[in-house]
Amino acid sequence: MASSNAPTRHLSFYVYTVTFSVENCLFRLPREPFQQESEFFCDKLSSLQGEDGEVEGLGDEKPIRLDGVKKSDFEQLLKVLFHRTLTSSPDLLLSTDQWTSVLKLSTEWNFQRPRQAAVDALRREAGAVDRVVLSQRYKVEEFFLPALNELVQRSDLITVEEAVQMGLDIGFKLACVREKVAVRKAKHMGRRTKRKGEKIEGSTQAFSAPNTSDKAASRVQDIDFSDEIRATFGLPVAPSSGRLDDS
Repeated sequence: MASSNAPTRHLSFYVYTVTFSVENCLFRLPREPFQQESEFFCDKLSSLQGEDGEVEGLGDEKPIRLDGVKKSDFEQLLKVLFHRTLTSSPDLLLSTDQWTSVLKLSTEWNFQRPRQAAVDALRREAGAVDRVVLSQRYKVEEFFLPALNELVQRSDLITVEEAVQMGLDIGFKLACVREKVAVRKAKHMGRRTKRKGEKIEGSTQAFSAPNTSDKAASRVQDIDFSDEIRATFGLPVAPSSGRLDDS
């Protein structure tokens, strides 16, 4: 009996692809990263048959439509997914907005490693107000307390625009913490000047950290106000940290 000359598929180097349609643009990509790294796509790609009986995702004629997804956001996720180094963080120079796109889609589709890469990058690059917003929008709990602590420590006012961006409830509670810090610092500085026989002009601002001197401002920026923030925001209590002393 004659042997078959039919070719076999290589176990490691035969790539199955999938075609997506995002904002009427077609993307043909290796299927493996989507199946291995995302529960959402693992489930979706296990049943590709459409309502009309045709299999979706196998070619340009019947792509998998990702409705409601921006092409620019999808492109940033693909950069991380397909250009990642051997470490957990990709060696990519993306802007804060681009990393935010990665965080958005990796959270929505449950891509763990791209999400962690975005979290690591945004921890370094995003400002405190942005990290507060991201912590709420994409459930990045590790951003929330450190970002609030930075905002309490800074000498600049919390603007109305920033309060609206973070949410008025968060902005109001943050103002309460800053007011407590300002009052406490004013009392502390008042006692020091009284001891020196100097005249005191005490004033505090609800949205500003005390700024009596460069040395005092530097001291405020070095203090951890996490305990005050936890108490005001109702966050779980942690072991004691450095606080502004009343004495």
